[in-house]
Amino acid sequence: MSDLPDDVLERIFTLLPVKQAVRAGVVSTRFKRVWLFSRKLHFGRWFTTQKGILEAMSAIDHVFRAHAGPQIQSFKLYIDPTDIEPMVRKWIEISISKGVEELELNFVAARIERFQLSRDLIDVESLRVLKLTFCEIDFPPDLTRLHLLDTLILKKVEITSDMIETLILNCTLLETLELVHCDAIHQLTLSARNHKRLKVFKLGDCSDLSLVEIDAPGLRSFHFYGQAPLFLFEDISQLKDAAINFVPPKGFMRHSSVRNILDDLANVSVLTVNSIVLESLHNHNVWIQGISPNYEDLKHNTRGLPFSYRNLKEFQLIMHGGVYCNTYDIAAFLNSCPFVEQVFIDLNECSFEGSIYWELHQKQELESFRFLCRLKFVKVKGFRFHQHELELVKFFLQKGINLETLAL
Repeated sequence: MSDLPDDVLERIFTLLPVKQAVRAGVVSTRFKRVWLFSRKLHFGRWFTTQKGILEAMSAIDHVFRAHAGPQIQSFKLYIDPTDIEPMVRKWIEISISKGVEELELNFVAARIERFQLSRDLIDVESLRVLKLTFCEIDFPPDLTRLHLLDTLILKKVEITSDMIETLILNCTLLETLELVHCDAIHQLTLSARNHKRLKVFKLGDCSDLSLVEIDAPGLRSFHFYGQAPLFLFEDISQLKDAAINFVPPKGFMRHSSVRNILDDLANVSVLTVNSIVLESLHNHNVWIQGISPNYEDLKHNTRGLPFSYRNLKEFQLIMHGGVYCNTYDIAAFLNSCPFVEQVFIDLNECSFEGSIYWELHQKQELESFRFLCRLKFVKVKGFRFHQHELELVKFFLQKGINLETLAL
C-alpha cells in the first residue's frame, strides 16, 4: 500500500467506519486527516456505553462539525436522545444533505419517550436502507422520495397498518421488510402483487396483532414470532424459507388454525418451527384436561396430517418452555417430509414429556413410519442423554437409512 498515491489511499480509507479511519491516522501522520472524509459514520452501542452520554455526544458533534467530505454513505447511531433532540436532528440533517444511503437510528436507551422523526427526515431520496428503533415517525400519505429504498427495519416504532400500506405502495424497490414490537399494528395487509422485488418479510412480537394477510407472489422468506394471529395467505407461490415460532398461548391454540398455516407453507424448502407449533398439531390438550380420548381418534389426529412437504430439504425445530412435544410428534411431522435432507433440533434445555399415551401407543407406532431415505445430516443441540432424547436419536438411526452425520 505504501506505493499507492495519497489520493488513492485517502479514498480507500474513507470507506472505513470513522473509528478505523481515526486509528489509521494514529498509525501514520500521512493519514492523519482521512477521518475527516469518512463516508461511514458509525456510533454504535460500544461507543456511547464506553464513553458515557456527554463525552459521546461531544465526540459525535465534533465529527459532524469537522466532516469535510462530500458524502456520508452510512450513518449509524445508538444514543439516548433525551434533552439533545435538536443536536440529533442536526446530525441526521447533515447526513441527508450529504446523500446518506444507509440510516440506522437506535433510541432504545431513551429515558422518557420515543424520538420524533418528522417527514423531512424520512422521505429522503438517497435512502436505500432505513433501520429505526424506538421512534415515532410521520409517514405522509404521499411519499415521493423513497423510491430507492430496498431495506426497511422497524423495531418498537409507532406505525400503523395504513402507514405500512403506504410504504408498500410507494417503495417499489423494497426487498426486505422487518417489523418487530410494532404494537400499534392490529390487522396487517401485505399487498405486494406488483412488487416483484419484495423477497424477505419478518414479523415479530407485535402484541395486538390479530390478522395477517399476505399477497406477495415474489416473497422468498417469511419469519414470524409471537402470539398466533389469523393468517390469510393469498399468493406466496415463490416462498422457499419459512420460520413460524409461536409464543405460549393464553388459552388453548386451535389445531385447525395451525394445520391451515402449515398447509399454506407446504411448498417451502426450509422450515423452522418451535415445539409449540408441533404441539398444536396434535391433540395434547385432551390429556392435559384429564380426558381419556379414543385411541383411534388420536391416531388419526397425529398421523393424518393434511399436508405433505414434498419440497422440504431442511427442517429446524426449537424446543420452547414446558413442552408436551415428544419424539412421536417430531416423527409424525417428518413422516410428511419424504425428501428432507437435513434436520436441526435445539433442545434448549427442555425435557420431553413422557405421557401414558406415549408409553402405551406412540412408542410402538414409531415403527410404522416411513424410512427417511434422503436424510443425510442430523444435529441435536443440547443433548444430555436423557431417556426420551435417546429415543429420538434411536428413531433417526433406524429411519435414516442413508444418514451420514449425526451430531450431538
